[in-house]
Amino acid sequence: MTDQRHREEEQVHRLLSAAAELPGSVPMLPGAEFTARARRAHARRRLGALGAASVVLATAAGALSTFMDAPDADQEERIPAASAHCLRTTVENLQDGQRAGFQVVYGQLREGAVDVDDGTTQGSAFRFDIDGALTAGGGVPSSGPALTWYPASEAQLPPPGRYVLLLAELGGPAKDGERLFEFRPDDVLPLNGDGSVRLMCEDGRAGSVEKERLRAALTR
Repeated sequence: MTDQRHREEEQVHRLLSAAAELPGSVPMLPGAEFTARARRAHARRRLGALGAASVVLATAAGALSTFMDAPDADQEERIPAASAHCLRTTVENLQDGQRAGFQVVYGQLREGAVDVDDGTTQGSAFRFDIDGALTAGGGVPSSGPALTWYPASEAQLPPPGRYVLLLAELGGPAKDGERLFEFRPDDVLPLNGDGSVRLMCEDGRAGSVEKERLRAALTR
């Protein structure tokens, strides 16, 4: 800081000396008061420049902070783990379906209704591509497409997506020879993006559980 001040004083002296040597001027050296005023004016200019720079930096930092704190629109909603009570209640509902002859499978529900006729009843069905089974038996395949008739209004059907369903085979084949299955509309569990199962818990909130944990709870 001392060297910088010395350089500033030398610059002021040089300018004043040059002005003093102009024709018609009287050579004179600047006094201490003039030098002090020049130094104060220079300091004010420097403080003004630094203040402007600080405002720019603060504005940029604030904008960066806002951008970093903004939520990512593509980030999937995080579903907390289901409580033990929530899992137990869900398992009891699914086991009740098992006792009625349904099996627990998971897969992809395709879009679009299919007109079917099992020889006795005409209606509609949807195609469900089974990726795996959490319980086996009852004539329900552990993988592959399953033409599923719905004994409910179309408004009760879940939208296309990935789910855990309870399926059971119907008594007779469809008119075109393809086997028909039915599902329980009250036991439809969506699959999260990470493959875990979404449960609706007692407090009305969603909870998630890994498929393997659900499978283990069902087979105890």
